[in-house]
This record gives sequence, structure tokens and C-alpha cells, in this order.
Amino acid sequence: SRALSTISFDAAAYFSNSPSSSSIEHNNPATITTSNNNISIEHQFTRQQAEEQINQWIKNNPLIAPYKAEECLAKLWVTQQEIFDEWAKAESSSSPPPVLITPNTVNLCISAWCYSNKGQIAAERAQRLLNWMENLPASTNTSSSSSSSSQFASLLPQPNYQSYALAIDAWAQAAVIESSKGSAATTTTNNTTTNSKAIPDATKAGFNCAKRAEELLMRMQAKHEELQRLSEITNRDYYPYYNSELQPDTNVFNKVLMAWSHIRGGTKASSIRAMRILDLMQELHHHQSSDAPSWQGIGLSKVQPNLHTYKCVIYAWGHASHTLEGPDRAEEILRHMLSISKAGNNLGKEVLPDEECFHIVMKSHAELVRRRGKGDISNADRARQVTDLLNWMELLAVRRTKPKIEPTTETYRIALSAWAWSHHIDAPKQVEEILFRMIRACELNRNKLRDIQNGLGSKDSFTLAVTPETKDFNTVINCCSFARGVGVPKDELDDDIKFSQQLALKETYDIAEGVLDALLSFPYAQPDSNTFAGMIRACVNLLPDTDERDVRVIDIFRLAYQTPNTAVKSSVIPERLQVPAGGGCVDANVLRQLRYAIPTSEYIRVREEYEEHRRKNSK
Repeated sequence: SRALSTISFDAAAYFSNSPSSSSIEHNNPATITTSNNNISIEHQFTRQQAEEQINQWIKNNPLIAPYKAEECLAKLWVTQQEIFDEWAKAESSSSPPPVLITPNTVNLCISAWCYSNKGQIAAERAQRLLNWMENLPASTNTSSSSSSSSQFASLLPQPNYQSYALAIDAWAQAAVIESSKGSAATTTTNNTTTNSKAIPDATKAGFNCAKRAEELLMRMQAKHEELQRLSEITNRDYYPYYNSELQPDTNVFNKVLMAWSHIRGGTKASSIRAMRILDLMQELHHHQSSDAPSWQGIGLSKVQPNLHTYKCVIYAWGHASHTLEGPDRAEEILRHMLSISKAGNNLGKEVLPDEECFHIVMKSHAELVRRRGKGDISNADRARQVTDLLNWMELLAVRRTKPKIEPTTETYRIALSAWAWSHHIDAPKQVEEILFRMIRACELNRNKLRDIQNGLGSKDSFTLAVTPETKDFNTVINCCSFARGVGVPKDELDDDIKFSQQLALKETYDIAEGVLDALLSFPYAQPDSNTFAGMIRACVNLLPDTDERDVRVIDIFRLAYQTPNTAVKSSVIPERLQVPAGGGCVDANVLRQLRYAIPTSEYIRVREEYEEHRRKNSK
């Protein structure tokens, strides 16, 4: 059998109708041309059939498609070498031999590996095919077994833009897949006890894959620059034969950025590598813009950072672990995007941040607040940064930027979570303010909708972007119910301080009660069992232990089982923990909170009332 360079070959044939070398007639020189023409037609059909079959494999079974595609490619390569041998023997033939393998054929095999979702294995095999194409002319010239192939070196497949882009994409996918394996999320038990900042092995594997993607990008750029230099030297006075078709563009750079930014458990190092790619893109853009063709006065360049480019870098810094500067660096890039869009450059529309950019930065601040936990004095500052970004989005919505930027339900929800996780003394007031801003935004959108329905407005830029849900109200109630006094322990407080603290707690409870009233009157959301469990908990934690508090708890419980339950029955929560038929919004959690809140005698009495009500309404 023939040497196949790096492509493995299995003798099993996937194309039973492919012509073999025995069908080639070369005994009679007079019939060589006719036979060669027949071979050309038959093998051209075989190549098209092979490409169609590979596409079908990718569509139907992407897991085994790359193995079958490589085997098919190997068989085509053996047949191609046999054809070259026959054409070399037919010295009177003036027409070139048929070509069975083109760059598109090999690219389909690389694409099969990209769709296989096999991580580093797929990336290694994809790059192996790329290397095979790059080394094919040299291997045919030096191999004694394929001396005839060296005569037709110009007909052999050479890697093109799509070949490099697919291989880079394979490594970018491998970076995400390898870093997402089990050990990426948490370190081992030994590492956790000795070094909480140890980098998991899966994250290191993802880092190496992203590094391979970047190295392949640099190789592609170096190849482009070498061909460009040779073109300028050899064709100085003519139109160059190399038209920058191998030059990496924004799409290829963004694939590498995706690799660095989406590594699970990414670190400061991966974020810095992403920043280096962005800097290189900006440098290439400025260098190419002077020589690039123009259209209507706008310089066209293959490399120019766009919205997706900046979003990847923001995501990298926003999700960088083991560093406290990640959210701040992400916010700097976000503000830089807005500044360059204000500068009036040609790319202003493309680099204007969208809602997702704001959400990435806001989530990174909020997540840092959550990780630090209760007691960190900087949590309030982080929560205020989230609120400032929310204010910024509301201001942009008023200015009616294009494309339109306005807060969504998720925007307000991130701000609510940031303050709730901060456990700051001002958190209840802040979350109350954010919730009612959310309600006002919802009412404003509904009023615009009614105007449009009455023919008084335009539907072009209108969206119902903000609609508070029950869980948003519950976030505020739970934030109030878990509010605690700050400062010295209660035993060391004098009477005046204790009295002022009780007033502050009563004010916090009033916030929770006001949110419950707002939810009961809100037409687009209804309270659930978590709402009333949080209110009972707020009574216990915020009000003094008196008979008045017991009466208030009982009133809330009665309201709970008299309120219809609109929640969908869950298939995950056990049946005994869900709301029973006729029980309103009372589940096991509400009953547990009630048991802790009031004396036993009162609990038994109220529980009997509830059971009687449930039996009447369950029929």
C-alpha cells in the first residue's frame, strides 16, 4: 500500500462504486486520451459524491462522521496517486489529470471534527489534516513512492482561509469543552484545604487549547505576510497574484477571543491574553486602513474590532476568577466602547455596547459581592456600581440611541441581587427603590402599548422589556426579613440605642409589608408560598416578641391560605412539600415558619382553622 503521510487509511471501502486502478486502460496508446477522459468524468463524480456523503454523515451522526470522513479522504488520496501514475505513463496526454481531492474536500473533514464535540481530540485531528495539506508538496517531492505525484504538485490541495479558520475554531471549542470537565468547577479536597486559589487541571487544559488556537492564528498571519512580501517582490509592476485571501479577518480573531474568554474558571492570565488579541486587532486595523480600499469614504479593512470582539474581552474579565480587579477592568472596557462610539468614528454603530455588555459587567460586580459574603465593607460599593450602571442604561434609553439600549427585567434583577447579597444596612431601602423603578418602567411600557393599540404610536422600537415577576417581589421581602442590626452585640447596647434599632427594624418591616401590598395589587404577578413564608420570617426577625406580633403573623397566614395558588405544580419538589389542594399558598415551608413564630396553643388553633378551610375548598 502507498504511504499516506499523516492520514490513516482503513481498507474498508465506503464507496463501492468508486472506480479502481484496474479499470484504467493504458495498453493501447491510441486509446489513452479516451480512457483518460472517461477517468476524469468518473472520478470527478466520485469526488462530488464523497463530499455529499461527508455532509450527510455530519448531519446524521456527527460523532462518527469525522472517522468516516478521514477514511473516505484516505481512499480518495490513494486513487489520486494511482491516477497520477497512469497520467505520468501516458506521455502523449496533454490535458491535466482529474483532481479528486480539493481544499474543500479536506475542509469538510476538518469541519466534521469541529462538529464532533470531542474537544482536544477533535482539535488535534483537525490540525493534523491542516498540517498534511501544508506539507503535501514537500512530501511528494521527497517521497520516492510518489515520484509521479511530484509532477502534478500544483494540482495538490493547499490550505486556504477556510482551512485555517476551521482548525482555529476546533481549538477554540476544545478550550471550552476541556475546561468544562468535572475538575474545572471545583478543586480537589486536598487543594481546597491547602490552597483555595489552586487552578484546576481542567482549566489548565482549556488554557493550553486556547494557546494552541492563538498559535495557529499567528501562523496564519505569518503565512499571509510572507505571501504578501513575496508577491510584492515578484510582481512589483503587475497585479499581484496573491490577493490577501489567506489574511485572518475579524471572524478568525473573534474565534480565538472566544477561546480565551469562555474558559471555565478563567483567570487573570486568560483575560490578559484576550486583551493582547484585542490590541493586535486594533494595531492591524490602523495599519491596514491606510492601504485598504475605500467605499464612500470609509476605509475597508479585514481586521476591525466589532461588538462581538469587545463583548468577548468584557466576558473574559467579568468571569476571571482569583482576581478582584476583573469587574473593574470589564467596566473600563464598557466605558471605552461608549467613548469611541461618541467620537464619531466610522465604527461607532458597531462598537456601541448593547444590553448584554451591561449585564456581563453588572453580573461580575454582583457575583463578587456574593462570593465575599456578609460583613465585607466593600460590598456596598460594588452594589452601588451596579446601580450606577442601571442608571446609565436608563439614561441611554431616554436618549434613544441606535441601536436602542434600555434596561430589561434582567437588568433590574441583577441590581436587586447585588444589594440583597451585600447584607448592608441600606440594602432594604435600595432594593425597594429598584423594585418600584422596575414597576414604573413596566407601567410606562404598558401605557405605550395601549397608545399603540389606539393608533397613537409607532410599533417600530417598542418592546415590553420590563415586567416584574413574583420572585422579584420575594427578593425584596427576603432582603428585609434577613436584615440584621450592625455594630456591637445587643447585650452591650444601652436603652436608647436599642430603641433606635427597634425603630429601624420596624421601618424595614414596613418596607416588606409595602412590597406585599404592591404585589397583591399588581396585575401581572401574584404572591406564592415563598412570599408569605418570607413575610412571616420578617415578622419574627424584625418585630418585638409581643402579642401584637402574633396577631400580625396569624393575619398573614390567613391571607396565605385565602389567596389562590397560581404556581405551576413542580415535578422536582416532593409531593409532601408542595401546596395541597385547597390550601391556597400554604406549603410545608409556610407551616414551618408559622410553627416557629407563634406559641403552640395558637399554632394548633390556627392550624385547625386552616385544615377546615382546606377541606371545604378541596372538594
